[in-house]
This record gives sequence, structure tokens and C-alpha cells, in this order.
Amino acid sequence: MNIINIIKKLLLVLVMSAVLIFSSGCGGGENTGGAEPEGPAAPENEPGAEPEAEKKPLHYAADYLPSADYGGYEFRVVTPPNGSYNIISLEIQVEEETGDTLPDAIYKRNRIIEEKYNINFKGTVQSDVWACLSVFQRSVRADSDDFDLCTLLPRDAWARALEGTVVPVHKLPYLDITQPWYAHDVNSQISIAGKYFLAYSDECLNMFEVTSCVMVNKDLVKNLGFEDMYKLVGENKWTVDRFFAYAKDATADLDGDGEMTGADRYGIVAIDSELFPPFWVSSGFKNVSKDKDDLHVFTGQNEKIYGIFDKIYENLYAGTKIYYSGNTDVTISAVQFAGGLGLFHVDGLKSIPQLREMEADFGILPFPKYDEQQEKYYSPSGRGWINCVPVTSPDLGRTSVIMESLAVESKNYTLPAYIEIMLRTKFARDNESEEMLEIIYNGRTVDLGETFYWPVIGSSYELLLTGKSRDLASLIEKNIDKINKTISEANEAALALGF
Repeated sequence: MNIINIIKKLLLVLVMSAVLIFSSGCGGGENTGGAEPEGPAAPENEPGAEPEAEKKPLHYAADYLPSADYGGYEFRVVTPPNGSYNIISLEIQVEEETGDTLPDAIYKRNRIIEEKYNINFKGTVQSDVWACLSVFQRSVRADSDDFDLCTLLPRDAWARALEGTVVPVHKLPYLDITQPWYAHDVNSQISIAGKYFLAYSDECLNMFEVTSCVMVNKDLVKNLGFEDMYKLVGENKWTVDRFFAYAKDATADLDGDGEMTGADRYGIVAIDSELFPPFWVSSGFKNVSKDKDDLHVFTGQNEKIYGIFDKIYENLYAGTKIYYSGNTDVTISAVQFAGGLGLFHVDGLKSIPQLREMEADFGILPFPKYDEQQEKYYSPSGRGWINCVPVTSPDLGRTSVIMESLAVESKNYTLPAYIEIMLRTKFARDNESEEMLEIIYNGRTVDLGETFYWPVIGSSYELLLTGKSRDLASLIEKNIDKINKTISEANEAALALGF
């Protein structure tokens, strides 16, 4: 071998070594920038790598976290009970591996953190999320150190943050919400005057569970001769108008009695609270936005949302009955869909496991765009329960180290288990749903009018539509002073906290 070839080989080795070193990363791990990665996908296979079905998730690392030994500290978490789908905001009670994918991922995540920091997780389960709020308030009033984290509803967490009893994100020294294990678009809505009070990370599976989606009966799509809806999504043609058009065409009086009842087929099955709000949130509209000083302002007096309300009314109430409502019980609408009596089922991702016994093939779609000019698909995702640190916590450094570790290890283990394994192989019926889930994950957003300001905005909107009215302008005019006052008080409370 001549010297030139030797030099070429040495240069090749050096280049490949540099690539490997660079790709291993430093600081924030595989993805250190503030941008959200393109969904929780594994890297491409190389020759000799594991087959596609056995890919392992990207490994993320928060290398900025300190090495610490907390001497067997009992890290205490107050949570509501397991939900219908055995997933809550922070599951701590998994004591051993069982062979069930998600609990085993939770177990592995928890053991990694316990061993790394010499702690022991201890969960105290309350009867419901409102009982968690009572525990939180009693403890703070008594100035007690009773727990490290407590799971709260988002609007309750927001109210407690503004009164100064929940520690804001900026006072938790090891939380870095620019990292890829945080929900950036959602968190960006929560700030006031540049300060963040709360932050969702991938630890909060409940937030992903409640993210809106559209399930579609693929057998009906085929039998009725409809277009491939995955293709519509990919071509940016999956719009509200097409959604309603297909829903109308699928609706049929199957028993021929001249009335639409539970024995007939509907274009849409859902419950009001899951169906109505996504129409404006997925359209990129926000009832509460930010001004130049990053203060919350009401932006609901807008022709776009008036048009959205008109569109909902005209399609759901002004003609053939195409919508079967389960009222407040989403199980009713899920049963209707599973029975082949609905083309579309609108709910959070949490409802997918309910369909595991459904005989017909179904697919998962993002909520449709307002029109084809809309930049991206937005996925309403603002009602997830969130873990809060009480101001009585004596060691915010330790608490934030464990919180950040839970976030990054959830990115590594529990989120891939939930998405890659549970949804994509156990429940979802096709490969294309993988792409749809990534679109949904990357499009998560929130309208604070549907979360923190729900009592004065979202609740009245939903009641208006439930009452089959389209007169949003009159509703807003009637409530505008109350809305502005509530938002102004929130801004003032945030500024008064003095940071």
C-alpha cells in the first residue's frame, strides 16, 4: 500500500471519528437546541443495525445536571388515581416489571433516577385531582413540607401560581425548558412578561393523552368511495370543509324510520367538549394572545372565529343531523364508533385504547386545518394535568434535578413506549398512523381561553354551541368586561410577584 492510500485511510478514520464525537453531543444530549425534534422517532438503521421493528429510541441526556447523592431521600408525589387507561401525569407506583410495555418503561425510568441520585419515589394517591388540590392548599396554608410535587388541573395550577403558592419555573434552577423534552408551543403561551410559571414536559403523558385527534373508520372510507385521508393530510388538503363534507356523505338513516337515532350511522361521533373547541384551536386561532410586552390580551372579537362558529352551526344544526353526541360520556360515542356507526370519532388520543376490540380498521388523523393556506396542523393540547412544586419546598435544587431527570428519562423511555409501542403496534391498525401521530405530536398547541381562562371564555363558548346558537358576537359583547377584567387581574398578579 503506498503512502497516499495510507494517508487517505487515516483521513477517513479521523473524519468518521469526528462525526461520531459530534453526533454523541454534549450539554443537552442528542438534541441540545431549543427547537422541537421532528417527533419521537428513532435514528435511521445502518447495515447490521437492529431491524425496523426493534429500533431503540434516541438517547437524550441532560448533562448539565449535577452529580448528587441525596442519601436515600424519599421524593414524595401527590397524584390522582390511575385513569381509565392506566396513565396519569406522573406514575410512581410501579414496583416491578410485569412484561406490559408502558408500566415497564415507567419502572425503568424511575429506577434509573432512583439509583443515579440515591432517592426513593413515594406516591400518595388521592381520590381525584380535586382532592389533590385540597391537599396542596392545606399543606401550603400550614407552611408544611408534606410533598415535593403535586398533580393539579392546569387552571388550578395557574391560579395557585399567580397567588404565589406554586414555585414558578424560573425559580427551579435545573429546569431548562428550551430542551427537546418540553412542549415549546404550549409552554410559550403560559409566560407573562417573559416569565414562565408552569412548563409541560414529556413526563406529562396525560397532556399527550388529551391532545385532540380524529379517528376514522377506514372500512367506511373504502366502502363509501372516499379519498385516502392520509393522502389529504400529506397534501395539506385535510380541511374543516372536507371534514364536514365527508361527514355529511357518510350519514345514513340505516333503519329507514325517517329519524336519526342510535341505530343509524353518523358522520361524527363525539362529545361537545371534545368536538367544539378544537375547531378554533386547530385553525390557529387563540382567544387569548400576547401583546408586545408579553402580557395576555383577549383577541376573541375577530371575524375568523365568528366564521368558525357559523361553519359549526351550519354543518351540525342547520340540516341533516350528522353528529351523534355522547353528551358528557365519551364512552357512548366511542361505542357508537366501534360499532361501525360513525365515520369520524373526535376525542383525545386517550380514547384509542378503547377501540382495541373494534373489528373495522380505523386510522388516526390530526384535527383538520381551517383551509389549505394554513401553515401547519395544530393539535389542541391544553388540558393535561401538571405537576407543581409548593413554595414550602425546602430544597428547590434537589426538586428541580429530579423533575428534569423525570422529563429527560420520560423522553427516553415512557414517551417512546406510549407512542412507538402502545399506539403504533398494539392499538393503531396501520403504518400511516405513525406519521399522523408525529404530526399531532409536533403540532401541539393551546388556547388559554380553553384552559386557564376557561371559566370566563371556553365554558360559555361551549354552552353557546351546545344550545345550538351561533351568536358569538352577542355573547362576547355581554361578557367582554368580565373577560378583560379577569385577564387584567392575571397580568397584574404576575407582575406583582416581583420577578
